[in-house]
Amino acid sequence: MLDRTQAPSFNAIKAIELPEIKMEVLQNTLSLYTAGFAEQDVLKMELVFNAGSAYEKKKGISSLFSKTLLGGTTGRTGAEVMAGLDQYGGFIELSSRVEHFHIILYGIPRFIDKYLQILKDILENAIFPEEEIFLQKKLAIQGLKLNLEKSTFLASRAFKQLIFGEANAYGKILNEPDLEDVSRSDLKSFYQDNIQGKTFKLFLSGNISDKEILSVKNAFDRTHYQTNATLDLTYPKGMEVKRELVELKDKMQSTIRLGKPMFGRKHPDFFKMMVTNTAFGGYFGSRLMKNIREDKGYTYGISSSLTPLDGFGYLLIGSDVVKENTVATFDEISKEIIKLQSELLDKEELEAVKNYMCGSFAGSLTTAFEIMDKHKNLITYDLEVSFYNNFIASINAVDSADVLEMATKYLDINTMSEVVVGERI
Repeated sequence: MLDRTQAPSFNAIKAIELPEIKMEVLQNTLSLYTAGFAEQDVLKMELVFNAGSAYEKKKGISSLFSKTLLGGTTGRTGAEVMAGLDQYGGFIELSSRVEHFHIILYGIPRFIDKYLQILKDILENAIFPEEEIFLQKKLAIQGLKLNLEKSTFLASRAFKQLIFGEANAYGKILNEPDLEDVSRSDLKSFYQDNIQGKTFKLFLSGNISDKEILSVKNAFDRTHYQTNATLDLTYPKGMEVKRELVELKDKMQSTIRLGKPMFGRKHPDFFKMMVTNTAFGGYFGSRLMKNIREDKGYTYGISSSLTPLDGFGYLLIGSDVVKENTVATFDEISKEIIKLQSELLDKEELEAVKNYMCGSFAGSLTTAFEIMDKHKNLITYDLEVSFYNNFIASINAVDSADVLEMATKYLDINTMSEVVVGERI
């Protein structure tokens, strides 16, 4: 009988090897990646184009493009596109990011040929009806107006503009006139320049067999696709540390953002800094949470994140705090940084951080979709498979001296830009 008075034994995770996927180059040089080891009767097909917001010729195009691409083709109305997928249990999600544009299709494997007919029609014959553009502009502008009343939205976009600058693709901000200025010809040009007839990476995962893979190959490998050049999205050098106050009166809280540009996944200090950031503010048991949430009661939550991008990244500390404690919160953040720079983490705290990180990583590899997402990161950001196969070992290799070194090297608060939305009192 199970003895419920005894806690289950704990074993630290020592190593995880990322399951392999298959890669095939089609006759037209299109790259197809497949992972077919799911048990549930579902598939995921993702097309990744070099066609994010960095590729738009004026602001607002990529935002509206993702909302209007499914608005109709030369042979189908927008309603027919959606109904054609829905009747066979499928649906499409569109995601426009800075570097890439993603078309993600979920469905049932046996209906893959039905999905492919519609998907090919979207890729080749989208028409962007004026009435759909009018509707999506109206909805986008309404959404923007609502967001501009939210301190978190204002803080996030002000922060990115501070650390990247609006001339950089990562620092661009979108306003109502930008959306109003986008025309049907702009959307069609973006489509022709970046999607229609342009190459992409194709990721197929789920409960798939040779039959589904053959269907995909038959749908795509007879079409000639042109390469869409990759843009240089490196971080702009010489950006100054800045402070910005976005005043919102009569609010009980202030939203704060604090951070700086950092490095990407290939940097030799990446894993050391990941452990350091997690101890500092990267999980519920972090230093920032224990001090500013639990001890001081200034906020419900505060976090620090290290976000890797394509070749670089950024550090972001964020919280919503009672406005009277805004300055005190910055003081406490600074105090926690100084502690990390001057005192070694004890063994118990460091082990808790490592166990959390290793457990989170292990928990992110439970489905074929998640495994394919990891491989997609390797492929998209030109990483070796050892990045994930050595993930656990890289985390466990970090010691307290490394954490102190990283905090001293990278967590100088005087090198961080600061945004406060609300009142800095």
